Amino acid sequence: MISIKEIVKISSILSVFTVNIVIADEVSTLRASTSAYNANKALNHSDHYAWQLFSGLNKPANLARCNPDRNKMLGDSGLTVWETWQTREETFLQGAEKPPTWKKGCANEDFYSFPEGNYSNFDDEAVRINKKAYKFIRNNDLYSLDEQERLAQSGIKDIDFPLGSKTVKAGWVKIDEADKPFYHWMEIERNGELFTYGLSALHIASKDYPTWFWATFEHIDNNTRWNHVYPEGFQGWVIPSKDSAACSNSDLSCNAIPAGYGLEGTKWENYRLRGTQTEIVDNRGTPTVLVNSHLEGVLDQASMSCVTCHALAVKGPNGPSMPIPITHGVNNEGLGMGHIGALDPELFLDLNKNPIPYVGLDYVWTLRNAKRENN
Repeated sequence: MISIKEIVKISSILSVFTVNIVIADEVSTLRASTSAYNANKALNHSDHYAWQLFSGLNKPANLARCNPDRNKMLGDSGLTVWETWQTREETFLQGAEKPPTWKKGCANEDFYSFPEGNYSNFDDEAVRINKKAYKFIRNNDLYSLDEQERLAQSGIKDIDFPLGSKTVKAGWVKIDEADKPFYHWMEIERNGELFTYGLSALHIASKDYPTWFWATFEHIDNNTRWNHVYPEGFQGWVIPSKDSAACSNSDLSCNAIPAGYGLEGTKWENYRLRGTQTEIVDNRGTPTVLVNSHLEGVLDQASMSCVTCHALAVKGPNGPSMPIPITHGVNNEGLGMGHIGALDPELFLDLNKNPIPYVGLDYVWTLRNAKRENN
């Protein structure tokens, strides 16, 4: 059986693969990282590509244009590029109202997911969508749950986001004043009291090829501090990190930062790549695993797979926005177990073993936040 990596290599040579492969140097490939894509690097140099995305998306932003500020360096103060992207709350409005244009919504601070308690959870985690993905959602009315159902009813099997689409998911944790130099942080005022939250987790999904590229990052305190302070929300790094950009092949879980990305001496040197994911199984047929110990802190760590989970993002001709549960059963500790490896085809069948006419949402789980239209 041929893998996706081999398909890209072969097709690039034969010029029959439709993905445009960007040719660039090792470190400066994606300085903006807002709409570019690079199938070759994503598949064959995954961990370096992840750090390029991380450093590019965390550069301070030009708030008027929602792209990198060329007058600032990585680590300077201010909102990052990804923080100027449209939010989940701004995209999916009540009554399925058409969201604002990208230009109007750029860096709109009226919409944001703030943690309700000491740290982010599933309900208040921050989700942001880049320009390509946002315009695709807006132009195709995918913010409407009714429109998604109409697509399913009409027999559309899958929607197809443009290459270069990206989404990020962020987790935050309450920190002290002394922590600020070591975190990317924000302040929130509630009832006259000021709270400081530090970025603890950042998950990046980038459509560089059909099944997307997945990379997840965490602050080092998730493994040494918050798992003791908030054990109900942080499990620590039960699954070891894997980072070939920062580590040697003999010790891929060294939990260091790579050279050449401008991280040294900045707050970003305190973040680690926990891993990347490019395929559902490896070349021996073993399911691949990718987990973020904060964003999935209440789930079974060993059964987390981004690409498998997001393959469940479908919508039926009626019914709920998440028709297939993302967990099945619990482990010995009572934690929900996810799907890894190839999905069971029966998940997509009805009780009579007939295929349910789902429309696939192209791995974009945030589309489950679509709203009903006001009739």
